[in-house]
Amino acid sequence: MQSDNREKILDVQGLTQRFHLNRRQVLTAVDNVSFHIFKGETFGLVGESGCGKTTTGRSILRIYEPSEGKVLYKGQDVADLKKAEMKAFRHSAQMIFQDPYSSLDPRMTVDDIISEGLNVHFPHMPSKDKHDRISQLLMRVGLNSEHGARFPHELSGGQRQRIGIARALAVEPEFIVCDEPISALDVSIQAQIVNLLIKLQRESGLTYLFISHDLSMVKHISDRIGVMYLGSLVEVSDNKQLYTRPLHPYTHALISAIPIPDPDKKSMEARVELQGEVPSPINMPPGCKFAGRCPYAMDRCRKAEPKLKEIEPGHFTACYLYENEDGSLKDQSAVMF
Repeated sequence: MQSDNREKILDVQGLTQRFHLNRRQVLTAVDNVSFHIFKGETFGLVGESGCGKTTTGRSILRIYEPSEGKVLYKGQDVADLKKAEMKAFRHSAQMIFQDPYSSLDPRMTVDDIISEGLNVHFPHMPSKDKHDRISQLLMRVGLNSEHGARFPHELSGGQRQRIGIARALAVEPEFIVCDEPISALDVSIQAQIVNLLIKLQRESGLTYLFISHDLSMVKHISDRIGVMYLGSLVEVSDNKQLYTRPLHPYTHALISAIPIPDPDKKSMEARVELQGEVPSPINMPPGCKFAGRCPYAMDRCRKAEPKLKEIEPGHFTACYLYENEDGSLKDQSAVMF
């Protein structure tokens, strides 16, 4: 396995999140997920809607209590944090929510929304300093101090999401979970928000977990990327490797669906159209979760779920296409889509 001496700010180990729907039915939203994020990088988490991306982000921040596994933040298990330690964790780790329309209290002004975190983590900050801090935050996200007196309904979708970003930045965090921060916005605004996040990261050395189903935007902002399918990670790689040589058939299908503006180039590349239905996360069949839709599925794929393995330096996938029956790796030159 490739060694890397960079500092890990987050290390997720076997994270599992189950929800009990009733006495008999259990929905496994996140299933034994493991990955890490280095300080100062952006780790993109992609997949179809309902695959467990948001649940993973919320479990990391203990908005949901994980059913199993560990979330280590700077080497300390988040589940073991006491009340005072949890407050310090909330100071260091924040979240930008998906929907800027429902994540902001409509009864509060922008000043009040941003000052909530300041009141909790900096209770002795003088009112003037707090006001100056809010004005600076609004300017950093592309607004001005006049927006502080407005209510959320007086702002556009892009402006509301900038308020959500300012709220997350108010307590000076090091790590931010960006939960599909552009999916509810117009296409013309999405690039502005992503470029703003990149700018803020360069200025403050922030670390991001960027959750999205938009592979084009994830490619633009991420250093490394994890691909999720039905609660499991099926591939993890750096940005360039994933888009130039996807290893998992599901990743290959996702990338083939990215719109290409050049019609001549588009016609030369075949789009992979998946067949079959997505299994129910309540009653999951044995083996690989993708086997029922995979054009390369073998008998062993339907018997035991493949584990995430390093196939190339820094490039991991959970797929039997790259393994012999004894678990050893095949000659990779013979495995191509």
